[in-house]
Amino acid sequence: MSNNLDDTDIRRQIIIDHYENPQNRIKNKTQIKDYKKSNSSSPSCIDNINAYVKVDKNIVIDIKFDGLGCAIATSSTDIMSQLIKNKTIDEANKIIAEYLSMIDGKKINKKKLSELVVFENVNKQMNRIRCAKVGIEAIQAAINKDK
Repeated sequence: MSNNLDDTDIRRQIIIDHYENPQNRIKNKTQIKDYKKSNSSSPSCIDNINAYVKVDKNIVIDIKFDGLGCAIATSSTDIMSQLIKNKTIDEANKIIAEYLSMIDGKKINKKKLSELVVFENVNKQMNRIRCAKVGIEAIQAAINKDK
């Protein structure tokens, strides 16, 4: 992990970049007809994210998402989508578990999480913890459908 990710301004910029220009937000629903779908939402805010996952031979081939989400929900979903592409389902679940542990304030291996470490201080703001989990939980549920 680069020391640059320890810089608050760089962390903020990564979050904003993935919020304003998410690489994995779905643009055309016909692209996802063979994808597994799952939804996760928050009862206390607008966050409501659908995750679409394509798995082939136990490998996460692609992930797309849509729905409404704040900057933290959208950017964490986008970064996770990028990070676990081309991983096995088991590898993807381990990365997700590591991320959720970090959000819960537990000790983690930061190297496994790449840019997701920008969310490591979210647990200091109780009202933002759900934001950081909502899209990730949708991805996790979609990956593990039919398992």
